[in-house]
Amino acid sequence: MYSTNSCFSIIFCFILILINQVIPIYCVSTIILIVEIFIEPCIATGGGLSNNKWVSSRKKFFLPVKVVSRLFRGKFLFYLKRAYDKLGFYGNISCLKEKDAFLSLLKKLYNKEWVVYCKPPFKGPETVIAYLGRYTHRIAITNHRIINMENGKVSFFRKNYADGGKTKIMTLDCFEFIRRFLLHVLPDGFVKIRYYGLLGNRNRKDDLALCRKALGINTETEHTVQTWQELFLAVTGIDIMECPICHGRMRRKEVLPSQKYRGPP
Repeated sequence: MYSTNSCFSIIFCFILILINQVIPIYCVSTIILIVEIFIEPCIATGGGLSNNKWVSSRKKFFLPVKVVSRLFRGKFLFYLKRAYDKLGFYGNISCLKEKDAFLSLLKKLYNKEWVVYCKPPFKGPETVIAYLGRYTHRIAITNHRIINMENGKVSFFRKNYADGGKTKIMTLDCFEFIRRFLLHVLPDGFVKIRYYGLLGNRNRKDDLALCRKALGINTETEHTVQTWQELFLAVTGIDIMECPICHGRMRRKEVLPSQKYRGPP
């Protein structure tokens, strides 16, 4: 969802994963009060339990987008107004330091129609789960992407999606690099993953068992054991068994056992 007024830049994203499909909702609001981008993914079931029976949502309807639009607008602007005393206004928006100017901006934003964009993903729920897993269980930047650190500068590889996803080198001042890295560090008391409803910690085991029974899902599936190389590929997207030069497959020829050596006398 977005406001056409260009005074604040933030992305608020819900990704709603149903039992058999995924509906992502991207809520984008364009205002310039801060420069960071926030993404909050949400995973929700496409139905619920009622008297130990599963009640599914309608296939062609999940959320009333107009209601979500007005609800997001109201909540967003309410908390923005409440945080006025903690905000800093600099550069082209320094005029908003005057409270009357700030309230006038909020009034204009309340009169704007905020748009909700909602559609299923292209590749199904498994792709969305894998995408979220890479963010919730991985650090902001891996060591192999960092090329050089010298003279107060840090150089690292990055993907330029504006140029067809080509890998390029970016160099930042060390303090700017640290600032960007720390954006991925959670504040004190902030929990990375929270569970509600059917996935709530207190009754999750029993509720999920009822859901599977009501949906007729067989839980007795064979679990294949992954090698650490396969697990590394699934988590990071890096295939360490592929040669980075010729892209051929590497084959194991011999395993060298660890040996203990005596220290010098």
